[in-house]
Formats: sequence, structure tokens, C-alpha cells
Amino acid sequence: MKYRAVYWICFPVLAALLFIVKYNRTGIEQTLTDAGFSLSFLLVQLFILWGYFSIKHKRAINITKDYLGWGDVLFLITIVCYLSPVNYVLFYVGSLILVLFYVITANLLSTKVSQQIPLAGLQAALLAVLMAIEIYSPTTKLYDDSWIYYLVG
Repeated sequence: MKYRAVYWICFPVLAALLFIVKYNRTGIEQTLTDAGFSLSFLLVQLFILWGYFSIKHKRAINITKDYLGWGDVLFLITIVCYLSPVNYVLFYVGSLILVLFYVITANLLSTKVSQQIPLAGLQAALLAVLMAIEIYSPTTKLYDDSWIYYLVG
């Protein structure tokens, strides 16, 4: 807690557990297909981020050095094992917006402005809330997109 860090071994263990849960609910083909689409989305996002900062600084830059922590990247990779592609994109975008509002509000209310954002921790807390909702709401399935299509259509 003092260093706001997580042991790296927690990520592959969590990924394996989430993979097993999704595999038991959807099967291996759907699990691997969804993970592939979500991972592709994440890699495109990271490439765009890398490109933006590289152009801005006029040299290739390591985004995990100053802009994005390894814990953030590993967490986003970990959750591709459970979330369906549409749920992953919605979670990714929604959690970034909520974290942004949280950080802005916290900095406005505090005299000490922090330069670091606990992105993975706040995203993990949000995911925990969503998974708790999923347990008590039989229509909400984070591992399947059908509930979203039902709400929209």
C-alpha cells in the first residue's frame, strides 16, 4: 500500500483465474476469440499512445517509463481474459473517464496535487464493483456481449 505497487505474479494468477471462469461459461473458442479481439484493441491503443508521445518528443519514447505504469498495462492485459470485446471497450473507455473525473475532483479538493494517477487500482475497484453487480444481476454478463445488444436493440 505504501508504494501503491502489486507483485507482478498477481497478474498472471488473476489472468488464469479469469480465463478459467470465462472458459467454464463460454468455452475455449469464444474465450480465445474474445481475448484476441480485446488484446488487439489494447495493443492498437498502446501503439497510438506511443506514437503520440514519440511525435510530441520527436524521438521514440518508452511510455511505461514516464506516462503509463507496468501495473496499468498488465492489468489491462489481464482483464482481456474475462471481458467480452464490447464489454472490454466499454470498461476501458468508461473507467478512463471515471478515473479522470476522480483525479480532477481529488486534486481540486486537496491542497497537495498529485502527478501520479492510480489507474490500475481504480480500474480494479471499478471492475470489482461490476463483477459484484454481475453476481446479483442475472441479465448482466461481463463475459458476453448479448446483454448489451439486448439493452440497445
